[in-house]
Amino acid sequence: SGESGAGKTESTKLLLQHIMNLCKGNSQLEQQILQVNPLLEAFGNAQTVMNDNSSRFGKYIQLRFQKNTVRGAKLSEYLLEKSRVVQQDTGERNFHIFYYMFAGLSSEEKEIYGLLDPSLYRYISGRFATEDVAQLWKHKYQEVCNALDMVGFQEQEQVDMQAILAGVLSLGNVTFEPQENHGSVKVSEASQGWLKAAAVKVDVLSQLVCCVPYSSWSPSVSHCRSLSPCADARDSIAKVAYGRVFGWIVSKINELLAENVDPEVELREIGILDIFGFENFAVNRFEQLCINLANEQLQHFFNHHIFQLEQAAYREEELPWETIKFSNNEPILDLLLAKPFGLLSLLDEQSAFPQATDKTFVDKLNSSFKGNLHFQPGRGRVLGFSIIHYAGNVQYTAGGFLEKNRDTLPANVRGLFINSVTPLLSVLFTGKSLYCDGASHINQGPPWQELSVGMRLHSLMVLMERMYSANPHFVRCIKPNSQKEPGVVDNQVVLQQLRYNGLLETIRIRRDGFSWRPSFEEFAER
Repeated sequence: SGESGAGKTESTKLLLQHIMNLCKGNSQLEQQILQVNPLLEAFGNAQTVMNDNSSRFGKYIQLRFQKNTVRGAKLSEYLLEKSRVVQQDTGERNFHIFYYMFAGLSSEEKEIYGLLDPSLYRYISGRFATEDVAQLWKHKYQEVCNALDMVGFQEQEQVDMQAILAGVLSLGNVTFEPQENHGSVKVSEASQGWLKAAAVKVDVLSQLVCCVPYSSWSPSVSHCRSLSPCADARDSIAKVAYGRVFGWIVSKINELLAENVDPEVELREIGILDIFGFENFAVNRFEQLCINLANEQLQHFFNHHIFQLEQAAYREEELPWETIKFSNNEPILDLLLAKPFGLLSLLDEQSAFPQATDKTFVDKLNSSFKGNLHFQPGRGRVLGFSIIHYAGNVQYTAGGFLEKNRDTLPANVRGLFINSVTPLLSVLFTGKSLYCDGASHINQGPPWQELSVGMRLHSLMVLMERMYSANPHFVRCIKPNSQKEPGVVDNQVVLQQLRYNGLLETIRIRRDGFSWRPSFEEFAER
């Protein structure tokens, strides 16, 4: 755990290498496990203001052992930040893979995928890179291709996957205009080429994006949208397509790395949780709330293990011990997760009302949490609120909260994908949802009823609850400075993290407490 940019993903990679090395084997499976990371980073990481290689999803890697040999691995992914596909703030980029493709594909391959100059694409803000960076991206693209081969992806699957990504970029350039005499909306003339590049039939997309059913009971009767909802519908198609590709990659990795042993054989397990770090930007949105909530839960897990269990053991054994006080963040978790009146429950409740808006949601928060020490109503003209987290006060902008939590697709879009000429796209939208974030057990509805993000966030909480019964080791990553500079240690930045992480109290409990615990046999023998 640690702030965004503190080194969690790098530490995870080193830890994996170390564990594989300790196995003292050199099997293909071990090499495949090590190749998983560059693959996930390309599709799930991006440049942010705080970190040039920021994980925009959480991952849990389970390594399964028989004696001292690794026999299989399983990966779970949590809450991919799909909104990044269609929008990035100043100084940020889209997911790495888009840039790697532009740098690594040959001119002929780009022509096959319908890719033009990167400066033309709205979804990557028309920005590319210097020659040096482009060379690095070219090298990274080759790494991704090698990893896809090593993990076991078929050539046609790789081609289909890149065709979908190119289609997503082209879709982002589709714009809309009012139809004369109709008062309705159509795809603009200037966008026809982009639609063709996205491999979507003009009349089909116009019908799907520009018209909405009057009600879920009579989807055949529709009315036409105005310009803004059309753009939102286009963006939601792009986000879902990218999310499905990412989920498919994780499913495929799990198929290829699954253990092949007799079910009777008992396997031991090491799990590594590497989640997105705590974030506090100039503008904090729904995504930051999800990320910070996950970190809040991890901090509670750390406190529980290091302070509560440890000191309870001292009391039980009647050791002379002066209780060390620590900053307990349970009240913040209650504010966010309590049912039925925590923030997430209220968000899901509001998301279920068609008439609800981000403003009605904020009004509900203000009335529900009036007087709560960890909640502050928004100030100024921007609709929002503040939460005083364990790591400090974060001001959230509430615009888009309901829409992002619903995470819905325009009606009839699934049919468009199932009938796609790209085989992989058809597979992604046939049968059950491909979410790999362990949330499927929550979904009791039809296979195509999408889960709200709030519900999927609960699946991460379920994982953390499971971890309470394990024997955990904590790797606390500390960020040396806020400028992303190597070799620079800013004492104030470091001290602030040591304080809010509870590490100063941890040092005290380690120094004054009983950190070496021999077994009775070891003690007697000695």
